[in-house]
Amino acid sequence: MAGSISFSQTENEINYQRFSLPNHAFGDICISVAPSLLYNTPNVLQLAGGFKLRMFLGKRVSFDTDMVFGRDYIHAGPGIIGIPAWILVVYSFGNESDDSPISELLFIAATMVLSAEHTSLHFPVRNSFDISPYLSLLRYKSSYEYGHYSNTGRTNEQLSYAIGLEVNKYFNRFVFSPYVEYNVGYVDHTAGINAGLYCGIYFPNKRQK
Repeated sequence: MAGSISFSQTENEINYQRFSLPNHAFGDICISVAPSLLYNTPNVLQLAGGFKLRMFLGKRVSFDTDMVFGRDYIHAGPGIIGIPAWILVVYSFGNESDDSPISELLFIAATMVLSAEHTSLHFPVRNSFDISPYLSLLRYKSSYEYGHYSNTGRTNEQLSYAIGLEVNKYFNRFVFSPYVEYNVGYVDHTAGINAGLYCGIYFPNKRQK
């Protein structure tokens, strides 16, 4: 009995060390892709694919952006441009080549600010996963019935917002993140539910080490 308890404790300690929650720091990046299920589109229920880019601002906060696309459906936020701009600035910081024109710098600054429209919080639960509620306030959504592009009683293209919850399970550099979100159009107030499983790779900012 004592031997089996000792073996179990040793195995748990090994797993704890092997799969631990990253020490999130400014500039850490996670890139993920996902199969998604969309409910209450003009096609009622449909499959889609998703891409997510996440940049951490610190231990508990990240700016996210996602793009989900299916047949006659797409949604995306300004962070698609803004977060790469953040990454470019972070990873080129300290370089002497700073000859960008003022207009380009202003554009980068504006898109970086707009990235805040999709913000996630991160709360550790156990040694290898955390839960992440998020809010997206400025998402462009285009959604049509298959093959019918006239008025269907909905606003087919509009800005929308979403409230969601994601669970992030870490396996060293790999992350599996099931999620569910509730999204509402600003114009027609039609609500929908999206769900899926993101599979991603985590890149710590090496300058933090």
